[in-house]
Amino acid sequence: MAPLRCHVLIGQPASGKTTLALSLAPLLSAPGDPQALVLSTDRIRQEAFGDAAVQGPWIEIQQRLHQRIQEAVAAAIPVIVDATHARRGWRLAITQALPLPQPVEWIGWWLHTPLPTSLEWNQRRERPVPVPVIQEMAAALADPHFGPCRAEGFAALCAVVPTHHQELEPVLRQELAALDKRIRSARSRENRLQLHGYSRLLDLERLLFLIRLLVSFPDLNAADPATREELEALVSPLPEGELADRAAAVLRRLHGEVYADADAVRGDLAWLEENGFTSATAVETPIRLRDAGPPDRPLRRSRVPAAGGVHGGHPPMGDAPVFLRVITLLRHLLQSPFDREREKGGNLHRHLIARTAAIPGAYLPGESATLRKDLEKILTPYGFRSRNDNVRHGYCLGTAVLSAPRLREVHAVVRQAAGRLADPSARDLLDDLDERLGWAGIDTGSGAPVRSYARHAIVDPALVRRESLAAPRGAEAIEAAIFEHRRVRLERFASAGTFPGSPEGEQRVWPLQLIFHSIGWYLIFEDDHVGRSAGLIRCERLDRLALRGGEGHFRRSDEEHRHALRRVERLLHHCGGIHFGSDLEPQLAVAGASAQRRAQTLVTLRFSCTPWAFAFIREGVQRYPIEQTRFSLPLPGDAWWHHPKAPHVLAPNLEGDSHPYPVELDLPPWTVAEDVDLRSWLFGFGGGIRIEAPEAVRLELIQRCRDTLAAQDSRPDQQPAARFFPHRLRRD
Repeated sequence: MAPLRCHVLIGQPASGKTTLALSLAPLLSAPGDPQALVLSTDRIRQEAFGDAAVQGPWIEIQQRLHQRIQEAVAAAIPVIVDATHARRGWRLAITQALPLPQPVEWIGWWLHTPLPTSLEWNQRRERPVPVPVIQEMAAALADPHFGPCRAEGFAALCAVVPTHHQELEPVLRQELAALDKRIRSARSRENRLQLHGYSRLLDLERLLFLIRLLVSFPDLNAADPATREELEALVSPLPEGELADRAAAVLRRLHGEVYADADAVRGDLAWLEENGFTSATAVETPIRLRDAGPPDRPLRRSRVPAAGGVHGGHPPMGDAPVFLRVITLLRHLLQSPFDREREKGGNLHRHLIARTAAIPGAYLPGESATLRKDLEKILTPYGFRSRNDNVRHGYCLGTAVLSAPRLREVHAVVRQAAGRLADPSARDLLDDLDERLGWAGIDTGSGAPVRSYARHAIVDPALVRRESLAAPRGAEAIEAAIFEHRRVRLERFASAGTFPGSPEGEQRVWPLQLIFHSIGWYLIFEDDHVGRSAGLIRCERLDRLALRGGEGHFRRSDEEHRHALRRVERLLHHCGGIHFGSDLEPQLAVAGASAQRRAQTLVTLRFSCTPWAFAFIREGVQRYPIEQTRFSLPLPGDAWWHHPKAPHVLAPNLEGDSHPYPVELDLPPWTVAEDVDLRSWLFGFGGGIRIEAPEAVRLELIQRCRDTLAAQDSRPDQQPAARFFPHRLRRD
């Protein structure tokens, strides 16, 4: 039985489609046969909503349109579908996704009406279409990669330029008369093609779009706030169910309903796993083609029966050898990102051919030009690489950036952060890594890490208060607030350790960053100063804070958030610690861009050292900003080494001084007056240093020494030491 010929009009609004349809319909039927049926989406809108101008739910329009196409085909009546069909997904919905009761050859009629002409004709219409809509559709049709083509399942694609002809009927008759020969010629060229399960453009593109999606969002996991926000920008609320169902929902949003068949996506996922795409290590097994099936059945198992696409054209990758070589290369690039020759001057494409030469179906030596063309036609249009990327870097795809050994190193670093540093967020990340690397067959349990942390957090997340930010749930909530730039309400626990000037109770703040410092994790935040663009930046340990509420309607812009983080970076640099003071004006002066204003605010701390103390101090040139640090020059006869760029500029003290080596540090006033870390370091040298300025710091050290001596002298001598340690472990 010869396939029924039906017709699809393609063109932006006001391109002359309705006029062409009225001229074409009488030419499609022999005398005595039923006349071709013109199905217009505008007329269906008129029927459904009472006015063709009412857009209404597209799904309702589409259902009526598809039903009428199916009814007409069942009655052997030729159909002319009068709609823009400006996007590929809209065309494939008819030529390849629509189940039909008998074979059909779809003929595409592409109206190449110049955009200025369409805009002029649009103004004469009773119901003008918005100009941006016409411009957008014209641009979509002109896309060199995704514009109309025979590979979309058309038996033939006819081009018509209405502005070049006074009468359309002679042009249409000429095109119709040439159809048989054109179709026979095209089929003759395609007889040599080796069809396979992804020969239809619809199936091929769904597979490529799915791979691209999973490259960017492996397993569509949205455990962290950043990924969740990116996915919610695509589809919100996030879809639930199996991976195939969730992937279909995202593909629907990104590329259209025609690619959102969850059953077909489920089959694609199984095929990808079967062919090693889910493996994190290089796979050299040949790609296994899907069976095309007999001609009277679909090209692959699907709910779509053999219809228009069987009788239309195929894309270049519809041929099995082309599909094999491109997909083999694609898999290699996913699993061996940045694969390129180490030596300069090497040819990247010859290198890729050599790396995949052992895989049956891959590129042959001498096919560099073919590989380069395939990369240009496949990787770039389907989003696998940037159009402006430098090919000398290789063809890294999406987030596939590390080899298996490097992934083990990343796992070791995250494990250390989750363990010794007690990072509650790293714990969730480690769980994900353990699961994914286990799936990939990468062993992370054997072998000790090359690097480790001697310092560990003093706070155990498992033993903190449940509402604390140090607990996993609290840490996740504050991370989300930081990422979304939201203002929040924090409460500092009244029973927590307190320093002079520490805030009390509940406060509204802008959370900026989580930072590990010395003994634990801290939150850096900015007070919300009403009426001021900048607030005081402070820092507090996570286990001392609770999140009492988010204020989602108060959000900062990205630029405001970045500006606050730049202040944080300057403060961390100039303070040498995480104490930022309690006075806004000097803080702004230190964190500002003016070096002169900052120099006027900083206070000089001067002390002199004994030789043994100076030996330790001069090694730490980055403890405080090097541009704010001045060390003593060597004494005559000193043989110790120092780098030429180290800040040794001060003249040594007079000969015979017990502390001959002076040191000067320019620090924020609050650091000199209050900072605990400075005192722990400085006072820890005991008699190895002599503080000379400011006088208040010298007197503070003297008073501390007196208090310490007084406390030690107050112990009653008659109480034996063993009395105070009843629970200490003893040997028998």
